[in-house]
Amino acid sequence: MKLKSILFLLAATFILPAAPTVESIEKRITALENSVRALESKDPDFADWVRQQRSIHNSYKKAIRYDEKYDTYEVSWLLEEWEQLVSRMEKEFDIYKNMPDLEPRGIVNVKDFGAKADGVTNDTPAIQKAIDFAVKNGKGVVLIPKGRYYVEKPVKWRTPIIRLHKVKNLKITGEEGTVLECNTNKPPFIYMTECENVRIENFHITARKPIFASGMVIDYTPQNDGILVKHDGGVSFGDSLFKECEMPNIRFYESKLAEDGKTPLFYYTPPHIKRPTHPINFKLLKPYDEKNGIWVFPFPNARKVFGTGQRLVLFARNHTGAVWVYESDRCRFRKLSFDRVGGLVFKLHQCDAAFVTDCIVAASPEEKFSYATTADFFFSRVTPLGAYVARNTVKNLADDLFNLHSAMIPVLRQEGNVIYVGDHHVPGMHLSKKLSWLKSIDIVPHYGDRLINKERRYKVLKAEKVKIKHDKTYLDTKKTKGKNIVTLEKAPQDVTVIKLTLDRAPGKLEVADPFIKLEEYQKLQFSGRKFDFVHLPDFYHQGTVISSNYFADTMGRIWVMGGGSVLKDNSFNLRYPHSFYCSWNSYMPTWDEAWYPRVVTYENNIFRMSEYTTFCMDGTKYKADDQSTWMRHIFIHNNRLLMELTPKFYGMKEPFYRWPLFNAKGVANLELVNNVFYLPQTKAGKRLLLKDVRGVIKNNHYLGNWKGDEFGSNVKLFD
Repeated sequence: MKLKSILFLLAATFILPAAPTVESIEKRITALENSVRALESKDPDFADWVRQQRSIHNSYKKAIRYDEKYDTYEVSWLLEEWEQLVSRMEKEFDIYKNMPDLEPRGIVNVKDFGAKADGVTNDTPAIQKAIDFAVKNGKGVVLIPKGRYYVEKPVKWRTPIIRLHKVKNLKITGEEGTVLECNTNKPPFIYMTECENVRIENFHITARKPIFASGMVIDYTPQNDGILVKHDGGVSFGDSLFKECEMPNIRFYESKLAEDGKTPLFYYTPPHIKRPTHPINFKLLKPYDEKNGIWVFPFPNARKVFGTGQRLVLFARNHTGAVWVYESDRCRFRKLSFDRVGGLVFKLHQCDAAFVTDCIVAASPEEKFSYATTADFFFSRVTPLGAYVARNTVKNLADDLFNLHSAMIPVLRQEGNVIYVGDHHVPGMHLSKKLSWLKSIDIVPHYGDRLINKERRYKVLKAEKVKIKHDKTYLDTKKTKGKNIVTLEKAPQDVTVIKLTLDRAPGKLEVADPFIKLEEYQKLQFSGRKFDFVHLPDFYHQGTVISSNYFADTMGRIWVMGGGSVLKDNSFNLRYPHSFYCSWNSYMPTWDEAWYPRVVTYENNIFRMSEYTTFCMDGTKYKADDQSTWMRHIFIHNNRLLMELTPKFYGMKEPFYRWPLFNAKGVANLELVNNVFYLPQTKAGKRLLLKDVRGVIKNNHYLGNWKGDEFGSNVKLFD
């Protein structure tokens, strides 16, 4: 029998699925968008999320058409990645279409369980009892009526006010005027694990005192071995909250204030009043003249480092989120407001389809100066299906607006084309719960060049949760410190891991074996021990839409990452010298934050900002002669940037270096199209500083006295 006949019979027998094409995917997208109209009245946010993903789909199509011409090896990966996003959204449509109405299931009032809302009585037990009753009895809504609820939680522990575990189909809602006032700034306030379709909405979360101490640098010690700081806002520098938090954080700000008399004119220290320094050990701050509120911070040669007139702010920072969510899908946070939060606002780990809408984060009106939180607004890690973040107002942060992370997982053991990785890449998170979406991996060397290229991506033929035997040699986690590795012997135990069967053998890998337990390989992070890593491109926030938000006055930058994400129709008012950061082949030494962005879109945003590098993509790690190691598919279209706020250089005399508008290295398929850049200053730096870049740069309007462009080696621009 001829080969064609055999293949025909096999196809007829097993009904081989057709490979996705651009045309077939587009038909499914159109069908999904048409179907979602039926959900418009029941679930407008879901319908809007689907519609706004059209920008992501357009970017995938452009990326594929580009790679069909220039990098054909990428096409099949991109088609599979795009098709998987559409498949996920089709499944989500069926789920959202059948979500139950919650109100008819019954409403539980927290006041029926003893909540007083008098601002004095500890209402935490009553609120939790009401929630537990609703869950046990299948009720749909927990109501927290209007009032001021004093809520207590242990200061030194990560115990929340509201705890939800394996809860499904529940809404916790307040009314206009519902306030939860906590005894501590230390999060979490709401802690959720393994929940689904939980909705939390319509109340304000605050704490009884500010999260910072503020003071002006007024002088130096007579011996020039320290600075004198006069306290002028927030709590005392000696307040106990700085000892109780996880990481006291010192920042320096411009002392002059903006039009409102509360917001720093510049979220940085301008060079004309000397440079700031960090890190700083807050424990060195000591009273100097307590009667007049003056503190001393010891520092050698203080006059060379600190200038009088800058503002020192000490924050009580924590690493947890006010809303801290693990492995919970389709959960929504709507019409919540926050101030005095000593940590991240939303911190999500492996949470599909989270919605954060119509929320407000801003400094308390009671504060003399406008500071609100000490970390990011939206932090999300290792998520197969991304989030919808829309219509929020976010101000006065002391760190980044949003961070979308992937993660690295050490290779524990290898058997040819079969490798084993941990089920946890951080404690409390289970990769096994999302295995159905794991279609491909990247192998990333921990040492050497550390780069992903076309040879290091592998298809996953099979992913399964299994147990393997530990070797008799264990790491002594108590005695191992730094590079001093100490082992002991004991009976082998079963260890739960993920077994990955790959489409081909990746060659001999550096593995963590025999140290295959989470507490072992995490302990070895800084030991110098070599492992190779698995990166999960399918767990990188595909489908994330950040849209129609207002962001202002942050100390940190904007990190928009992910595989298939869009930042569109937002307004920004930024008083910080940096703006957008995008890097590739980059991860933290702790492995739990990694950046491998692909198909990222910035579209129709309006920015009011200071003069500095607007888009910074020069941190990419790559090889100039291997374009498969370059960052790929970044689309920046139809944005308006007005660089008219206070610049970093104000108060300085020329000459000084003016930063370029756009700085990029190692980017394949960069599109910078139809943007407007307005700089009212009489002088400006370079417009474009490019090296090892390919793509399209056209129809941009530069208003101001720019110095032109500088193209390094290997820059190729297409029409």
